[in-house]
Amino acid sequence: MYPPRKDMVRAVSYMAGYLVRSNGPASSTLTYLAQVDPRGSLPKWVVNKSSQYLAPKILRKLHKACLQYPSWKKKNEPDFKPWLNPEQNTLPRISLNELSMQRAESLEHVDESQLCEISEDKGDHSEEEEDKTSRR
Repeated sequence: MYPPRKDMVRAVSYMAGYLVRSNGPASSTLTYLAQVDPRGSLPKWVVNKSSQYLAPKILRKLHKACLQYPSWKKKNEPDFKPWLNPEQNTLPRISLNELSMQRAESLEHVDESQLCEISEDKGDHSEEEEDKTSRR
């Protein structure tokens, strides 16, 4: 997570996720869901308009990554598939008793005053440039 900045308001993501349903051997439907409170004093029309822009942009990037995945996977541990072979999973296991639900209300009073501000790195190209490149 990036540290807070005085010139920005931190949004809260209440829920986000993907649902993939198979439509057959070579077809699927992807649903993207996001519930976010951008906070601040943005008019609803700005929030709604930005979501109409951002959601398709996210899906275009995901589609591009999916198209590149088969060739990437051939070069990067092609037999490592822990989602199919649980015995390959090397991540530490967590007991269900150790998990807890964090309510969004608890994010309202997070003290970030001790975090320092940093300037964002502008070294890589912008997302707009990336979109233009991916459309070519």
